[in-house]
Amino acid sequence: MAIKVVVHFKALKDKQEAFESIMRSVATELPGVSGCHGVEVLRDRDDACHFTLVENWENEAIHKAHVDGLVADGTWAAISNHLAEDPASGYFQTL
Repeated sequence: MAIKVVVHFKALKDKQEAFESIMRSVATELPGVSGCHGVEVLRDRDDACHFTLVENWENEAIHKAHVDGLVADGTWAAISNHLAEDPASGYFQTL
């Protein structure tokens, strides 16, 4: 069953521009990952340090395997160094 993953990030003020660059890369690269059917990257209009990803995945298991790969290869550690706090996320489906 197709799912949406919604992730909220808060970047560190001094790393906001670098994090935005990472998010721009995610917007172009993530749709090329097997099982990902698209992603939308949003930046809060009132706080440039707040970002939201809305990802469309074939299913939850494929998304979790993708995240496990990011952790295993060190990508997640590099991303998290830009964050003021742990991201909040959840799995959703269209009604």
